[in-house]
Amino acid sequence: MNPVQKLAFRTLDKAADAAFYGISGFYRKYEDRARSYVDGHLVNTYDDRTANFVGGEMELLTSRNYEKALANIWKAEVAAPYLGFKDATPVEKAEKSAEAGRELDETREMMRRATSEDVRRRFEAATTLEQREALGWILSFICHGEAYALYTSATLIPHMTGTGARMGMSLQVMEEAKHFLVLREMLRTLGILKPLKNSLRFLFESVARAEPYDRLFGMNVMLESFATSTFSTFAHFPGIEDIMHQFHRDEARHVGFPQTYNQAGNIPEHVTKSKARQIKRGLLLAPALGAIFDYRPYFDALGMDVFAFFGKFVAKVTRLAERAGMPLPQKRDELLMGYNLAVNTYFMRYEPENYKGFVDYTLRREGDIDPEMEKLEREIYGNDVFGGIGERRYNAIKKQMDKVFEKRQAEAAAA
Repeated sequence: MNPVQKLAFRTLDKAADAAFYGISGFYRKYEDRARSYVDGHLVNTYDDRTANFVGGEMELLTSRNYEKALANIWKAEVAAPYLGFKDATPVEKAEKSAEAGRELDETREMMRRATSEDVRRRFEAATTLEQREALGWILSFICHGEAYALYTSATLIPHMTGTGARMGMSLQVMEEAKHFLVLREMLRTLGILKPLKNSLRFLFESVARAEPYDRLFGMNVMLESFATSTFSTFAHFPGIEDIMHQFHRDEARHVGFPQTYNQAGNIPEHVTKSKARQIKRGLLLAPALGAIFDYRPYFDALGMDVFAFFGKFVAKVTRLAERAGMPLPQKRDELLMGYNLAVNTYFMRYEPENYKGFVDYTLRREGDIDPEMEKLEREIYGNDVFGGIGERRYNAIKKQMDKVFEKRQAEAAAA
């Protein structure tokens, strides 16, 4: 290792100490106070402890308005095929009947499966009590995230340019409402609905109160990527797999929205190129660092690596941010390398017993997720989202980091 590299690693080592002890200590010290402040200044009046918006359940409005509207959605393609509007499924076109569409209503069927005794039985037979508790915390943050997505996407409609964009965002609102209600009832049926950890409460509130273009980034680039990662990661658990697959398809469509919107020329140049705007978008991601440690025990209970989960999420967000014309303050390859250096340095410094050599936590491999989901994600994010930092860079940095670790171990043994 040359003198410049040695200096770089020593600097990184000291920075890791300052960052870890300083930031984590500050967060833990003022966490309760920060939560009280956020609760007193909510932009989205949603209570994650009860999974309700202000006003409570109001079941009558849900059944008479929302559910009735869903059940009676008519298809323009069936009613007026000569208009060329494509909005009907093959089954609906074959039946040529609005009544058939009602009978086959996907949402009612999804809700029935989500709250059935069969779901509970299969889920409990396949998991231990500890695993169910862990899944409760993880799936609950997505449920609450869908509530925030419902609110946030609704507030974005007036800021969209063009008829197609407003229609697309309006349909996203409807789908987020469906996700929220179905997930909430599924978690209640399974008895595992949990409140949010403070880190994600801060994250969701920050996105909800951001300026419109930053809100679009936070919603459709960041949180929807978070959702696709969660749905694809937990799609193999018995009892919830069907719902995870259907939600993943919806979220993949939402993730595609800002890319199409950008291709149509609707992201202003100053939003793309302003360094200040890039930094603001980067800061929206900051609470996710606290979420890694808040939710680590639950990933551990399921035998999953929380650092890899968030690393693959970073790989998605950094690529999508560029494609959507809303890049982050550093280039994608720099951010991926920075994440990997930070996590590997953390293990080397604070958990040497768990350091097994340099790991690329942003690498996604073929076969990691269901083939259908993988195909969708390749279309949305591009093939290189599966590449991590690249083999050449990985081999170079691994050699350097492992030497530093060996030296550190030798010094510790000698002492």
